[in-house]
Amino acid sequence: MSWVGRRLDHLGSAAFGGAGGIGFSQAPAFVHAYLQRLGGHIDEARLTIEKIESGRILPWLDDAARSQASAELAARLGQLEQLRQSLLDAPSVLRPALLMRQGDWSIARRAAEDFVPAIPIDPASLTWTAIGIAAAVVVYEIVKVPAWAVRRRRARAGSANAGGTRSRP
Repeated sequence: MSWVGRRLDHLGSAAFGGAGGIGFSQAPAFVHAYLQRLGGHIDEARLTIEKIESGRILPWLDDAARSQASAELAARLGQLEQLRQSLLDAPSVLRPALLMRQGDWSIARRAAEDFVPAIPIDPASLTWTAIGIAAAVVVYEIVKVPAWAVRRRRARAGSANAGGTRSRP
């Protein structure tokens, strides 16, 4: 590989690594945005249950239907509270991975729509920045393998042809 090719390769690796680092560094900030939205869902569910039970909303429901509606909302509230607590109990550096595994994707989608990236300087964000850089560089190196294999095959074919066409003294 020529000097220019090596420089371009280093530039590509740095660009991929930087993009991965910047992208992954936002993971803890996104978890915070998700937790805020999740908290809003929890507060609204509590308020809705209270209003159903008091008859301020859906006043036409009889007691049995009111109890059933309240129980269904309470079950959902329990799920949301459990998710929130599991995220809060996890170490901050592991929260993004836990969110990916257990998160409510309808809430996550809405959080992503409103998410504004931040400049991270806390330990969890710096850790995820390093993970992103490493992951992106690995992906970049994997993406290069087909081109490397083609160049190697051509070089072998070229050396085989060159060796076969030599004149003997």
